[in-house]
Amino acid sequence: MPRFLSPKELLSIMAVPLPLGPAPMPIADTDPDPGLFGPESVTWKVLREPLLILAGARALLLQAAHPHVAQGAIDHSSYATDPFGRLMRTTDWAGAVAFGTTAEAEAAAARVNRMHRKVAGTLPRGRGSRKVKAGSAYNAMDPDLLLWVHATFVDTLLVAHDRLVGGLTEPERDAFVHEWDAVARLMGVPEQLLWGDHAAMAAYVDEQVEHGFARPAAGSRLVAATILHPPLPSPLLRPLMDTLAFIAVGFLPATTRKAYRITWTPAHEAAHLSLELMVRNTRRGMPRALRVAPIYDFALSRTLGRLRDGSDRRLQGAA
Repeated sequence: MPRFLSPKELLSIMAVPLPLGPAPMPIADTDPDPGLFGPESVTWKVLREPLLILAGARALLLQAAHPHVAQGAIDHSSYATDPFGRLMRTTDWAGAVAFGTTAEAEAAAARVNRMHRKVAGTLPRGRGSRKVKAGSAYNAMDPDLLLWVHATFVDTLLVAHDRLVGGLTEPERDAFVHEWDAVARLMGVPEQLLWGDHAAMAAYVDEQVEHGFARPAAGSRLVAATILHPPLPSPLLRPLMDTLAFIAVGFLPATTRKAYRITWTPAHEAAHLSLELMVRNTRRGMPRALRVAPIYDFALSRTLGRLRDGSDRRLQGAA
């Protein structure tokens, strides 16, 4: 079993920039436009939490559990050779649609849609599952695939917030799901496929995991191997990456873990629950960098007009 970092080690290293290259902010517009959501939204309350990045791989693993999504990544993306670049592009998209101006959110969605229109193919022999047969065609603009990718992202954000931060009410979860309908529409998800509330969305995810198309097959496991064990610029980063993988895997539904053939014992579960409890209990005493994302500060100052009038010099040039 790989050595996992202790909770204290993990939190201390998270505060130090990793040597994986610079990560400029994905928004720069100083127009006071609040964008798709704005300061009073549940989305800004949830996504201002930097700790949610710990669950990022959970969304990717759930997406890849659909054999068509996995094959699209294998055939058309650089996930195997540039996994961190792909992760940063996904993170940039999320930051732009959540905190950018309306124009920035629309531009981020349009960039992804242009790439998705080129993603199509056929599921090879040996890559099918009980629900998704080998030889079937896939297309990234398929409404069912778009809905699944959207659901995994929204569901992961709420699961991670509940387990690492806590405090959301069910009406706030409902509001979060409804707020992200705006993003779903930009990404091409048909309005009639969206859910009435959080419970309906969670039921959809559970149904696909337990009885539907989200059952990892051979291609899914190939993608998962890179997500969980990416190539690294230094072996010194391996304990950190193993710990991040452990955290993300612990957030997965048990059925998905089993289908990915990931070993998960009661000891793993106990360690994961202990880490979650520690993070929730100590979060308020963490450095501000681990409690509030810089992109939130930038967006908030923008909506208040402080970036245009120069009153917030602290954030001038942050983008």
